[in-house]
Amino acid sequence: MTKRTNPTKSIISRRSAIAGAAATSFSLCVAEAGPPDPIFAVLQSFELAQQGLLKAIKASADLPEEQWLAPAYVEAKSNLDEAHALFKMVQFDLLSTMPTTRAGLAALLVRLGQATHPRQPTITNDHIEPGLLADAMCWGGAPTREAASTVLSRIASLVITTA
Repeated sequence: MTKRTNPTKSIISRRSAIAGAAATSFSLCVAEAGPPDPIFAVLQSFELAQQGLLKAIKASADLPEEQWLAPAYVEAKSNLDEAHALFKMVQFDLLSTMPTTRAGLAALLVRLGQATHPRQPTITNDHIEPGLLADAMCWGGAPTREAASTVLSRIASLVITTA
């Protein structure tokens, strides 16, 4: 008489073996991946700077202009100036930091095509708001314009080396 084996046990053990091998190879890939892509931290900083700038714009817009000498107006104007300076600094960082992974490259390209202030309507007064890259090239300060004008060529060289 032949002893029957339970087919469920052999399937589970095969599945376990496959899952174990996949987990091992995944952990090796993660271990070899290296440090995280710096562009993600810069993208997060940029989003926070955007939110701060939009909040400062709203706070200063809510105050009547006839109170321009009032302490609240002076404070709101000071906060707006600080938020704008921080935004410009982080915008420069965004344009000058190169991604180190394909996911980082994709995230940067997507962000460069989006509006500078995405929480604002995209179409106002029958005009489409330019993307972040075009905005930086046209209205940024000198260092920002220079970084914006070279970011695409730097990205192109990165794509060629990672492809």
